[in-house]
Amino acid sequence: MSAERIPIINKQLEEIRDAILMGHASGADAVTLDALFTAMVDGTNTTKLFREWWPLARAQDSLSEDTAVANRYHTLCRWFTLIGKAWAGKYYTLRGPDYRVNTTGVTTLTPLGDLADKTAAVLATETSTDAFDWADEDPMTWYLRFNGESLTDGTMNVLSVEGVDDAFDISGNTAPVYTGRLGLFKRWFTDGAYEYKTFTTQYEGGFAPWAADVDPTDNSHRPMNWQATFGGSMYGQKLTSGSGFDGLSWERNGNTTAISKSAADGLTAARKWTNYDGVYSDTDLEPILDLWQMRHFDLENSGILEGCTNYNLDYTVAVAETDVKSVVLTVAQGENILIGSFLDVGSAARGGQRARGNVIRKETVTIESTDYCRVTLDVASEFTTESGDHVSTLPWTPGSTEHLPGHKDGSLYNLTNGKTPARIAGVEIIDGGYAVGLDPLWSSDWDSSRTPKSIYTVYAVRDSVYQASSAGDHHENVGTFTGPNSGWQYIKHIQIRTDGMIIPEEAGAANTGSTKWMKSAFYFSASSGVRAPWRFAALNNAGTAGLAGALGYATPSGASWDERPRLSGSGKKRGEWQAA
Repeated sequence: MSAERIPIINKQLEEIRDAILMGHASGADAVTLDALFTAMVDGTNTTKLFREWWPLARAQDSLSEDTAVANRYHTLCRWFTLIGKAWAGKYYTLRGPDYRVNTTGVTTLTPLGDLADKTAAVLATETSTDAFDWADEDPMTWYLRFNGESLTDGTMNVLSVEGVDDAFDISGNTAPVYTGRLGLFKRWFTDGAYEYKTFTTQYEGGFAPWAADVDPTDNSHRPMNWQATFGGSMYGQKLTSGSGFDGLSWERNGNTTAISKSAADGLTAARKWTNYDGVYSDTDLEPILDLWQMRHFDLENSGILEGCTNYNLDYTVAVAETDVKSVVLTVAQGENILIGSFLDVGSAARGGQRARGNVIRKETVTIESTDYCRVTLDVASEFTTESGDHVSTLPWTPGSTEHLPGHKDGSLYNLTNGKTPARIAGVEIIDGGYAVGLDPLWSSDWDSSRTPKSIYTVYAVRDSVYQASSAGDHHENVGTFTGPNSGWQYIKHIQIRTDGMIIPEEAGAANTGSTKWMKSAFYFSASSGVRAPWRFAALNNAGTAGLAGALGYATPSGASWDERPRLSGSGKKRGEWQAA
């Protein structure tokens, strides 16, 4: 939208627009512009106001001789500062049981304060209608997406913004896609029976920003929080974030899913964008977990967010065929295959010859008087199947949730079928492959005595330049935790921290489908060594999913079929909040 097309709201805006068009905008004009729009934010019109404000603000910033001000990053920070001021004085509070002492088994959270008059936000599916929901436009939960690359100071070179820049590339091939939102302040505490999280937009005593939003130069608060929008893809051998979805079909536009790539491999590929890019951090998870709870009043343990954790299928071809783009399965097997999911077809016995692609169609066919299900893939070349060839599910391709109306939270089909990815707070997660990174590292000291347990020392690194497969001089020892024994254990409580690390404080029952505490479970190692916590869950983890779940025995340089490195987003370089 050009500045000439901005609707004139009042005389002051008209004067600012005229100054911009003549190339005479001043800093005072920018302050006045932002103040005028701050007064108009009402919690239902955030997107509309942003699209009216953006061309005027961009024209102002573009006139600056300061390259940092001219960058779209600066303009986005202006916007989030603006809506933060509009929502000053509001407090969104959640209360839930402290499961270390409270055995109620309640898994929902009670909204208090300014959140008390709201209902749980809508969880969308592909067929949902795009009805207005408070979380769509509320400044505390509103978000946008942009293409960006990392800069040495921990900020971003924002190249284009969705909805206001025609150059925005959702595929991520031009530059990775990130989801940006207002960087909130949080107070998190327990009174002994209940745990509380309160969020506000302006700093005051007792509150701290999300760890990812602390500027490394002066430890001040950065007004914009952001994470990689999609799980890892490889484009031109770079680790990127993008959907590859063209709006018409399930095409991937040249993106190849990053499968069987370790965290160390991911870091190498991430740095092919810039030397300052890195891979996933717990500080990327912290806002997603908080915003899930704020939007849906759920501790993520009720079964509502099992996501893509039970879609681990491995069949054999029912009828062999030559020169096809499909596979033939039994009717019963075909019923379990989901359109849009990603399949691997082939046999290691034939030298690893394989076909991989998204399912674009299923149909019943009759071959020699028997009904079968033909599953068609979006592959470029025909292939041949033989008796005994395997047909296996793999992690979903990035962008699978692009069908959701208005980017709403939710997943394809539904959130409780245990087969499809989820979108939470604008970020696609639980896509069937672990999100892997190198911040933090867990150093496991396994006790093989009569009472086996895993004792972990946690090392955080604040700068992606120093991310590595082992802790070095720039890694901080931020604490320890102990697992009751090896294997999956559900979480009773996460440590209350301000550094963004998601560390269990107490675990409980083994993997028996717990609905008492966090749905998330941690897998505790039965051996010593350095571990990289693989977050969320893979296709075969069933009920042990949840946002905070982690596989604790994985090595940073080890790779498996369900491992997907992910760009680090806002956690790549951060300071340390001093006012907490």
